[in-house]
Amino acid sequence: MKDLSKDITMRRGCRVTAPLIFVTLFYIMSCMIFLLCPKSIKPKHGTINNTSQLIVYGSPSLEAPMVIAICQSVQGSEASSSNMTLDKRVQSWSRQAEQLTTMLKTLLYFTKSPLWRIIVMTDTRDTFNKVLNLTTVFSGSRLLLQHRPIWLPRDEPVIKGHWRPCAWAKQFMAEALPDQDSAVYVDTDVLFLGPAEELWWLLHSMGPRQALALAPEPQYLLDTPKRPFAGSVGLNTGVMVANLTRLRQLPGGGLGSAILNFGAITPPPRHDQDALNHYLLHRPHLLLEVTSRWNFSPTCCFLEAPPCADCLSAGILVLHGSEATFFRNIDRKFLLVYSTMAALRLEDSPRLLLAGLTWRLAMLDAWSHDYICSNYTNFNQGLTLALSDAAVSCSN
Repeated sequence: MKDLSKDITMRRGCRVTAPLIFVTLFYIMSCMIFLLCPKSIKPKHGTINNTSQLIVYGSPSLEAPMVIAICQSVQGSEASSSNMTLDKRVQSWSRQAEQLTTMLKTLLYFTKSPLWRIIVMTDTRDTFNKVLNLTTVFSGSRLLLQHRPIWLPRDEPVIKGHWRPCAWAKQFMAEALPDQDSAVYVDTDVLFLGPAEELWWLLHSMGPRQALALAPEPQYLLDTPKRPFAGSVGLNTGVMVANLTRLRQLPGGGLGSAILNFGAITPPPRHDQDALNHYLLHRPHLLLEVTSRWNFSPTCCFLEAPPCADCLSAGILVLHGSEATFFRNIDRKFLLVYSTMAALRLEDSPRLLLAGLTWRLAMLDAWSHDYICSNYTNFNQGLTLALSDAAVSCSN
């Protein structure tokens, strides 16, 4: 996947900057409106394809776990790179640790579930112990972390040779978790901007043959040379809602094994996402394609990307900092939202968090358009809608 920063100048949009006086008055009014409202976060109604849907209440992860994959080891082309110094390897784990902590923080902040069961697939037990240590910052935590080793076929060195092993691990969830019927996989470089329970509704919205719910990856429309892709514009694997029982009915006993049997990595792609797109292109009955609300990456702001009405009507649920967008100057609003959530405390009032974030987003609009999502109309609304609902819910 090519560097997103190369596409910035070609995809800027023209917008009218807000006068600085208006921005200042707006911030003051926001603080006054929400100052009287104590913190109270209630589940809200979500929408998908303009149809109102209830989120899944209780603790849906007890029945279908959330799954993440984390590896400390560096293998394949990344390990052989002359640029991968020891310092960069350490920084890579440091970045993973910070992203994971921030992701879990947003998960707990917006949710009402009393308990979250998360299966952590790792390369070593030591990696899992490090993850456990990271979660000690959440006093009275509602997290139940369970360890499973990543599962990869032994006779497929091409997998390890072309991308990080943990990237491929998500494709072998059915093999790695034989006792689970369903799961919701998320990359660690995501932020929840609303109640994560909504993702579990997708498991109940699948048709009788569908086994995967995935959101668009518009980058496939722009790549040269073209790579095979499934769905309307290609699919992103950063969030995978999976019926594992149905995936185990595929040839080889799982999605990853079926991809290998199909020959979707010959010639080998850059990573597992290409292989999955190639496979689903020929198996569209397995796919429930959802909007970018469920997995919003910077490429979703491209002019070629499909419109996402429910990103504005229901709010962006998952913000995905793919290609290290939370750490690189690819899109300024991604950086801003991430830094805000990284500094978040679970006891922070949503009214004050909303006022501060709204102010900073408005200031960014007033001073700069040098980012990919500058052309996305009402993008701020999509980023803050769930937070706005939380801030005003005390008045209901």
